Formats: sequence, C-alpha cells, structure tokens
Amino acid sequence: MHVTTNIRRKIDMSKLVVFDPGHGGHDYGASGHGVVEKTIALRATKKAKEYLLANYTGVRVALTRSTDKYLTLGQRTSF
Repeated sequence: MHVTTNIRRKIDMSKLVVFDPGHGGHDYGASGHGVVEKTIALRATKKAKEYLLANYTGVRVALTRSTDKYLTLGQRTSF
C-alpha cells in the first residue's frame, strides 16, 4: 500500500545533473499536430530541474540551453 503525506524531506546529494534538451532555434526536432520536440524537451528539462532543486539538497542542475536558442554540439558540451 502506498501512503502519501504532506511532509517533504529533502534528500542530501552532492551531484551535478546536466539536462540537454537539444534542438532549439531553427532546429525544431520532430513535429506533428502543432507540437514540436524542441518545446516539449525544454519544458520537460525545466520541470525536472525544478523538481530536483525542490527535493534534493546539495544537487546542482544545469541545462545546456534554457531558452529557444540553437546551440551547436560544441556549445552544448562546453559549460
């Protein structure tokens, strides 16, 4: 049985987590039905970052891009 509570404990963690939403700018990634991959990927990585920072202490979270900007592979890996 799964029981939920309103008490939140932060888990101590000394890690760097890097999310790479890829695409961005003129690179839309996959698209269909008015939805583009670059938008979904960026929203998902921002939500994941928010979750980690809210639930873990000592964790550092980086995004290779945080706006709808195209970055080359070299730019995405040099931070």
